[in-house]
Amino acid sequence: MGKIEQGILDGFKGKVGTVVGFFWKGKPVMRGYKRFIHDRHSDAQMLVRLRFAVLNELAVAFKAAADLGLRLRAKSRGNTELNNFVQLNWNNVTANREAEVSVEYGELLLSAGALPGVFFERASYETPQQVAVPFAGNSAAGGATESDRVYLFAYSPSLGSGLLSGGNRRSESQATLTVPAAWSGESIHLWGFVVGTEGHASYSTYLGQGTIG
Repeated sequence: MGKIEQGILDGFKGKVGTVVGFFWKGKPVMRGYKRFIHDRHSDAQMLVRLRFAVLNELAVAFKAAADLGLRLRAKSRGNTELNNFVQLNWNNVTANREAEVSVEYGELLLSAGALPGVFFERASYETPQQVAVPFAGNSAAGGATESDRVYLFAYSPSLGSGLLSGGNRRSESQATLTVPAAWSGESIHLWGFVVGTEGHASYSTYLGQGTIG
């Protein structure tokens, strides 16, 4: 706090009321005091919190896939699979001032690593409550083995939940995902990825949208 020794016209240092006094080149100077206010309700802060909220909801829905596809990545960084999911996909979720959120599903990553993937073909929804995706195993690629597991993951935006398939071996020619009857008629987003026996993973591949039969 500042103190005035010889009346209001005397020079002073420090804050007095709503002004701050100091000396510059030997002359007393006074200026208004500016209080810094961190506005937690600014548009920028609100948009950041909204993006975090949506990404956290997605991370929970994608947990089964992230636990497999991001396990070693998370371990190497000393954090969790869910934290990795949020970090990897931060730029794939946007929000505006009208609280409208956009998710770039085609860019979402639920698995990441150096393991070679497989060559996925078009997904089939012809069998009721099942999704089937043919693939070429790519077993000759460096680091790949025929015992690597190929997974499918489906996410339903309307249900807000996801389903992970059992793993098909890389040496097989097709991956399948069976869903509950409650998912019949649901529009889903679909991804595929590969995980090796020691936990090494490939980057996930977005396989498009489809409707469960």
